[in-house]
Amino acid sequence: MTGLSPGQAVGLVARREFTTQVRSRSFAIGIVISLVIFGIYALIFQFIGSQSSSNTLGVTPAARPVVPALQQAATAVGRTLTITDVSAAEGAAQVQAGDLDALLDRNPGWTVTGRDAVGDELSSLVATVVRQTTLDQALQAAGQNPAAVAEQSRVAVSTLEPEDPERGQRLGLAIITAVLLFMSLIGYGSAVAQGVVEEKSSRVVELLLSTIKPLHLLAGKVLGLGAVGLLQLLILGAIGVVVGSVTGLLTAPTAAAGALVAAVVWYLLGFFLYASVYAAAGSMVSRQEELQSLVAPIMFPLLLPFIFAVSVLPGDPRNTLGTVLSFVPFFAPTLMPVRQALGVAAWWEVLIAAVLTLATIVGVVAVAARIYRNSVLRTGARVSWSEALRG
Repeated sequence: MTGLSPGQAVGLVARREFTTQVRSRSFAIGIVISLVIFGIYALIFQFIGSQSSSNTLGVTPAARPVVPALQQAATAVGRTLTITDVSAAEGAAQVQAGDLDALLDRNPGWTVTGRDAVGDELSSLVATVVRQTTLDQALQAAGQNPAAVAEQSRVAVSTLEPEDPERGQRLGLAIITAVLLFMSLIGYGSAVAQGVVEEKSSRVVELLLSTIKPLHLLAGKVLGLGAVGLLQLLILGAIGVVVGSVTGLLTAPTAAAGALVAAVVWYLLGFFLYASVYAAAGSMVSRQEELQSLVAPIMFPLLLPFIFAVSVLPGDPRNTLGTVLSFVPFFAPTLMPVRQALGVAAWWEVLIAAVLTLATIVGVVAVAARIYRNSVLRTGARVSWSEALRG
C-alpha cells in the first residue's frame, strides 16, 4: 500500500466507491424509483393534458344555431367539445352540479355561465365563434359575401427560419434532460458529502490517510461516485429512448441521441464542479446532522437553473436571461444542455460555456482540496471556513 503511485491510489479509491455503490441494493432501488417517478409524471401530464383539452358545454335552443361553428372551431384547435342541448334551467342546474363546464344562452344577448369560473380556452372559443357568426349575419344583411370578406382579411403567417418539425419532441427532451441532470447532481453530489462525513465519524479516514494523500482520496471518491451517477444516467436515458421509440412517443431518435450525449457531457462537468464543493463541505463537520446546514446553500445554484429550465425556456427558448445564465459555470450544466435540446444553442456557445466551466472546475477543485486536506482529520466541533482555508 505504501508504494502506490498517485494514479493507483486514486484508481483504488474510485473502484472501491464504484463497486460498493453499484453492488448495493440502493443503486437498483434508485433506478426503479426514478423510473416510477418519471412514469407517474408522464401519467399526470397526460391526464392534465386530456382534461385541459376537453370541455362539456350546454346549449339552449336560442343558442343552437352556433353549434356547428363551435364544433368546427373546436376541431380546428384540437379541443374535444361535448355539446348538450338543454333548457336554461336544466343547464344552470347541471353547471351547478358539475356535469357541465358552462352553459351558452342567448336571451337576448349571448352569455356563457360557469359554476365559479369559465376556462379561458372555452370562453375564448365561444367568444370567437359568436363574434364571427354575428359578423357573418351582419355582412349578409348588408348584401356582402362573408367568405369573400374573410378571404380579403386573411393574414398569412411566415417565419424567417423554417419551422422545426421536431419542436415538440425537443421540448419534451429538454425537460427530461433538466430533470435527469438535477436529480443526478443533487443525489450523487450529496452522496459524496455524506460519504466523507461517514468516513470521518467512523475514523476510517484516519486509516485511509495513513496510506494515501488527502487529495488522492478526494479525487478517487469524486471519480467513483461520479461514475456511478453516470451509469445511472445512461441506464435511465437508454430506457427512456427505447420506451419512447417502442411506444411511438419518440419519433426523433437523432434529437434524442444528441440530448443524451449533451446530458452526459454536462453531467460530468457539473458533477466534478459540485462534487468537489460537496466533499469540502462534508469534511468540515463530524456528524450527518450538521451536514444539512452546509449543503443547503450548495443546492441553490442547482435549483435556480432547474426551475428556469422547466418553467421559462420551454415557452421562450431564446430568453435573454436564460441565454446569459447558460454561460455561468454553476448554472451552465443545467441550462446549456436544455438550450441544446431545444435547438437554440450554437456550437460556439456550447464550447464557450464548457471552457468556462472547465476553468471554474480547476479553481474550485484547488480550493476544495485545500479545505478537505485541512479539515478531514479534525473531529469534534464544526470547522469554520476561515480555519479550513488557512489550515
